[in-house]
Amino acid sequence: MLNLDKFNPAMLNKITLPIDDKYQIDINHFRPYGNGNLFNEKDYFQLHSGDANDLYVQLVHIASGKVHATITFYKDDDYLFTSPKRGTFGGIVLNEPIEMQLIEQFLSAINQYLKKIGARAISVKCPPFSHDVALSSIMTNILLRQGFKLSNHELNYEMVIDERPFVDRIDYGNNKRIRKCIREGLFAEQVDSADYPQVYQVIKENRARRGFPITMSLEQLGDMVKIFPDKMHFFAVYQDVEKSLMLASAVCIALSDSVLYVFYWGDVAGAESYSPTAMLAFTIYAFCQKQGFKVLDVGTSTVSGEPNYGLIKFKRNLGFSESLKLSFIWEN
Repeated sequence: MLNLDKFNPAMLNKITLPIDDKYQIDINHFRPYGNGNLFNEKDYFQLHSGDANDLYVQLVHIASGKVHATITFYKDDDYLFTSPKRGTFGGIVLNEPIEMQLIEQFLSAINQYLKKIGARAISVKCPPFSHDVALSSIMTNILLRQGFKLSNHELNYEMVIDERPFVDRIDYGNNKRIRKCIREGLFAEQVDSADYPQVYQVIKENRARRGFPITMSLEQLGDMVKIFPDKMHFFAVYQDVEKSLMLASAVCIALSDSVLYVFYWGDVAGAESYSPTAMLAFTIYAFCQKQGFKVLDVGTSTVSGEPNYGLIKFKRNLGFSESLKLSFIWEN
């Protein structure tokens, strides 16, 4: 397990940069805020920060002390600063509504500061457009005008949650598979976080069988459960109500109050005739409806822009659709 006690906020440079008479930029002050996302939280930053030049950047209203925007940058090598270091995306999160001009001033000031402390490259991986179409559009416009270039483009897949039943949103084949699972007594539910090792083992074996790497170790997943107990959610499909055999499982992360992300999911060997992942999706969707999530995100189906057509078909048949996920880089 990671020794989180090793992180020392005092090792980080605490800086304040003026913007105008109303707003300033606080670097590594760790002011509390609301309406954020997981990848911009203090605890997530502390989990991954390993350099005194890492930056936890907040746009602050001077009179009230209220945080209006947050972005993090990590020094990746001698000249590259990246947002994020680890995680599915970085970029800016708005903690309070602000005008586009202020977003631009904020980004311009922090980019100038990064260049001042030696950055010769700045990389930003933005969230999928579906998470916030307006902010993604504004970020794309600002970054391109500030000299950034498109460095990567992926197709992400998600579903906007509404009142419709999941079975009304999927193709006939998956509808039939879910009915078969129910008819033959399969049982699906959210499982306790203490059972994460069993959930992880199903996924690890699934990815090994399909020749895919697993990017998070069991110990690292345990760290996430420990640090973010309210954001980690686990689901499973069992062979029967007695839970004699776990046939499929999923690790989900609440990225914000509105977005639930399926980080991993998979089934065991021999479960193909049931296709329990469809029942897993059915169960996760119902959880989203109950908890008030607005978007269910099942990740990308491209690698460096190249499509995995089989994965795309699988996700589309489960009712998920595409949105762009863009990355940008500035290089001197």
